[in-house]
Amino acid sequence: MRHQRYQTSNRKPKRQRCRTCRSDNGKRICPALSGMLICPECCRAKRAKIPGCDEKCRYYAPLLVSSRAHKTPDFPLHRCLISRSKDTGMLIVVGTRKRPDGNLKAMFLLLDLWKKGIRDCFFDAKLSEKQFEKVSQRIAKNYNLMEPTEPDDEEPKELVRLPKDTLVIEADAAIHLDKGVRMVGHEEASGGKAIDSLKGARAIHEIYIPKTGRWYLWARAFFEWSKDSYWIGMDDALAKPWDRDGGPGAIRICPDPDDTSKWHRWLWNTGPDSVVNTKQGINPAFFQIKRAGYYRLWSKGREAGSRLDQILLTRARDFNTQTETEGKSLPVKYAPHPYEPASIHECQTLIRHAVQIATAVNTELPWEFKYWLQDVWGDITQFPETEGSLYKCPKCAADLPQQAVDLMIQHAQSDDIQFYILCRKCGGEFD
Repeated sequence: MRHQRYQTSNRKPKRQRCRTCRSDNGKRICPALSGMLICPECCRAKRAKIPGCDEKCRYYAPLLVSSRAHKTPDFPLHRCLISRSKDTGMLIVVGTRKRPDGNLKAMFLLLDLWKKGIRDCFFDAKLSEKQFEKVSQRIAKNYNLMEPTEPDDEEPKELVRLPKDTLVIEADAAIHLDKGVRMVGHEEASGGKAIDSLKGARAIHEIYIPKTGRWYLWARAFFEWSKDSYWIGMDDALAKPWDRDGGPGAIRICPDPDDTSKWHRWLWNTGPDSVVNTKQGINPAFFQIKRAGYYRLWSKGREAGSRLDQILLTRARDFNTQTETEGKSLPVKYAPHPYEPASIHECQTLIRHAVQIATAVNTELPWEFKYWLQDVWGDITQFPETEGSLYKCPKCAADLPQQAVDLMIQHAQSDDIQFYILCRKCGGEFD
């Protein structure tokens, strides 16, 4: 008896689309996205970054278990930052550690020192410098912790069009001034202020350079005579021409010793080896940048009396700042960076204080905070404790009476009640 053969289909099973990237590799049901079908690549990209993606996920939980089976490598501490906005009681504390491949391991903590202690936590194990800058800006914006841009009531009479990829740094906006650096007033300086440095005294700026390559240097300075000079340097960057007397990574800015007309006036200068001719144009001094990211730019004077107003870095080699501005300062609309550098001691103190508040008011700590805290910040039991009352005066950080603290604890979990309490010295008023 012959058996009848049935023709089988050679077609492969139909693939399903990922609901986020629309690829035909949808394989995983994501509980954080209400059961939406996504591909493994989207699962990896969104992991621990969206609400609901935690240790309960069947795809994420095994990775957490396996990661704890091995000792976490002790990467060096790279940066500690604190958000500038402090008038709402909420702060963002950021800690990063640098991996051997140059990427960063970063933790962002949203602290609420007026009510709940710790509001939220975000962690990423691998961010490039550029990605870190974007994420930090986005988080500050999402929580309304960006400082408003200072209004500019007076529009500049003459508009200077700067090339693309140009940075203008105000000399008086340094994050650190050595003892020999002082602010001086001058009506022709930008904002009416400049800096005057004794020999060897530094002013340090922290800047973000978004692209690699050559960044040409110009500095607006006031020199009294031919031997006056300033050194501008950048850590981890190759300076050309390098001036040995200024130290590693230093470029010397000085006036033309044979042209007395350039003394006793504000001018934009570049390195001493720059030449102007009809064939090559101008050859400004430059820093060779090998990676995008944060850099420390510093300046120091050779002797007192020389003043520094602005520093310009641009990727446009042919942009002659002195010619374009006629020696005048560049009008800058100042938009402060949402974060400022801090020490690890300051950050650990704030975190320990926030944990104490969260414990007192029964705030549930984010699982990312409990899981990754030690990898970035270390053992919390070793953090410095906050002395005095649990809550502080928002204006002067003085201790509050226990009656006021008890009242704040009572209403800490009430989202519809927003208030703070001042100490007696600052008014003792409710707002």
